[in-house]
Amino acid sequence: MTGHLSHIYRHPIKSVGLDEIASASLSQGRAMPLDRVWAIAHTQSKVSGDAEGRAESWGKKANFLTGRASASLMAVTARCLEDGRILLQHPDLWHIEIDPTRAADHTKLFEWLRPIWPADAPQPASLLRAPKDQPLSDQSTPVLSLIGQASLNNLSAKLGQPLSRARFRANLWVEGWEPFAEFDLIGRQIRIGDALLEVRKRVGRCRATDANPETGLRDIDMLPALSQHYNHTDLGVFCAVIEGGEIARGERVKVI
Repeated sequence: MTGHLSHIYRHPIKSVGLDEIASASLSQGRAMPLDRVWAIAHTQSKVSGDAEGRAESWGKKANFLTGRASASLMAVTARCLEDGRILLQHPDLWHIEIDPTRAADHTKLFEWLRPIWPADAPQPASLLRAPKDQPLSDQSTPVLSLIGQASLNNLSAKLGQPLSRARFRANLWVEGWEPFAEFDLIGRQIRIGDALLEVRKRVGRCRATDANPETGLRDIDMLPALSQHYNHTDLGVFCAVIEGGEIARGERVKVI
């Protein structure tokens, strides 16, 4: 079973924008570079930062701003600039550029998010950097997420409308496989470019996927829809990097 790598994404700030890239350099035992390396802790978060603003430990997503709590966050896009700044855009807001290492830009970011974050929810309190080697993703170990494009196409057909890849926040997208073929690869290895990945488990979905990433509005009750059509609420798989190396769009994805 072979396919090709069609898209690569990273999400520099957890739940606040996705950035499509042409290539990446993966390292053994690490996640996608610059993926969820920052996260916004809210006023009720149990995750604190050290003197340098680095999270003292990994924490569950309930400690941070997420698309589950605010559908409008799902419409944010991001682009990592060469000087370390991050460009953020949203269809209802003027774009901003922030340097996540500058405390003054943290306040700038929180003010920018205020119109699209619920007033009755715990408010943004601090922008934390991830602990070393462990992104502030929903998983407590460093993994990448992967979805077969045919799986999304199949779901789109079931729901009678095209669904954006951005709705599901995966790192890697593969074309050329049968729908949900990635589920059959758990426990097996795949070669992408110079990197070797091991497929570990399915990705269970949450209410963040209800939101249309073009509008930031909830337009699908996704979990009941998945359950109705497939008798589960999963889409995609998590993979661990067994051997590091360069990957790029268009490269062959080979099952070992």
